[in-house]
Amino acid sequence: MLCGNSVGSRQVVFTFDIENDFNFPSFKGLELGLPKIKRILERYKIPATFFVTGDVAEKYPIIIRNLGEHYEIGCHGYHHESFQKIDSQKKKLLKSAKKRIEEIIDQEILGFRAPYLRVCPELFDTLQNVGFKYDSSLTWFKISHWRIKGSIPEYRLLLPNVFFRFPLFNSLFKLNSRLIKVPVFYFHPWEALDVRTLFISRSRYFWNLFSRPDRWFNSGTTFLSSFSNFIRYHLNHGFQFKTLKEIYLEVE
Repeated sequence: MLCGNSVGSRQVVFTFDIENDFNFPSFKGLELGLPKIKRILERYKIPATFFVTGDVAEKYPIIIRNLGEHYEIGCHGYHHESFQKIDSQKKKLLKSAKKRIEEIIDQEILGFRAPYLRVCPELFDTLQNVGFKYDSSLTWFKISHWRIKGSIPEYRLLLPNVFFRFPLFNSLFKLNSRLIKVPVFYFHPWEALDVRTLFISRSRYFWNLFSRPDRWFNSGTTFLSSFSNFIRYHLNHGFQFKTLKEIYLEVE
């Protein structure tokens, strides 16, 4: 089932992927960026869905447990592994990640998002067999996703979240909110940090800086300001913020 396009909806979903710092073996986004984002969500009383990897839940059980007391928690794989191919090991990881996160938050997990948004058609039957009720891994900006139809409800992402940090976000993201039935946006906690400070502690600092501007441009305080403005835009235009779980249960 696909949540298709429809004019006139006043629901919007903010989601966050909780993982390590974009392939760096650090978790500064979780440790320092997440509290900044939570303060904004709390200020405006905004619900949200957080897709968490199993290893993050194990490493930071108190943070994830507390997060689950106020927001929806979904699964983002175990070690942020790709699901472009499914084998017995990947199936085992999915099952283990779901079970481990549920043990930590003491709640059932309904949703899944594939790391890197990398999927294969066989993934969705596996998700259903493991016990997931919905998925939010497919997009409209990846051509390889266009023909994939999952066996569980799907909540597609319309734009890569990198656009939010570039000037285009004002028009593109807001246009999506007005035209899409259930606009689903996604972000990462590390975006709330000045990512250049993460680069500088790594080798090849200037290579990272100039080859991947999408990772750092307008991050940190600029991102947080834009994020707050984006929330206010939706509130001022009568949107109701929901979690994906709430959207799923309304349909079911």
